[in-house]
Amino acid sequence: MKIETTPFVTTVTDAHSLFEVFQSRDRLGTPCMLLVYLTDGFFLGEPAQEAAVAAWLTEAPFLTAAAAEDPNLFPASLLAAFDLRISARPFTGQCPAERRTLLCGRNAEQFCMLTEEAESFPAGAAALTDKLFAGKTPEQAAEITACFICARQGSAQDVLNRESFAFYRLMGAKNGGNSHV
Repeated sequence: MKIETTPFVTTVTDAHSLFEVFQSRDRLGTPCMLLVYLTDGFFLGEPAQEAAVAAWLTEAPFLTAAAAEDPNLFPASLLAAFDLRISARPFTGQCPAERRTLLCGRNAEQFCMLTEEAESFPAGAAALTDKLFAGKTPEQAAEITACFICARQGSAQDVLNRESFAFYRLMGAKNGGNSHV
């Protein structure tokens, strides 16, 4: 397994399972996003390991994203374990009825974010994740991440409250501490 870190994104390639990534969590750093490229045969983990992986993903202090050129080669339950799914091809399967994840539309067309035209799928997936944090300061990226994490389990009202709090906090920092909150 290969782990590469940038200021905002930790990328994992050549992993065999999500449990393998979980076991290496101390090497992931403190990213805003964990981007895992799925390879042939990638799986969640053995049945005895799935609960630990699910608990870790639910409480992860970062956004999780699966990158799969063709998401149809993987079980929807594996893809749904991630907050985001990035692919080059549309997902044609069934979106899991029970969803605990951030961005999962009610239909298959919304289940994956499609990459734009790129030389290769990995480059397209990286460009998509880079766009999320482009031009952001570490503080701005942290607030964006906090809003996404809130959306993982919070209600729509919780997310709106978090976004409002983040906005005023960032404006306060920009205005020398005067956020009027």
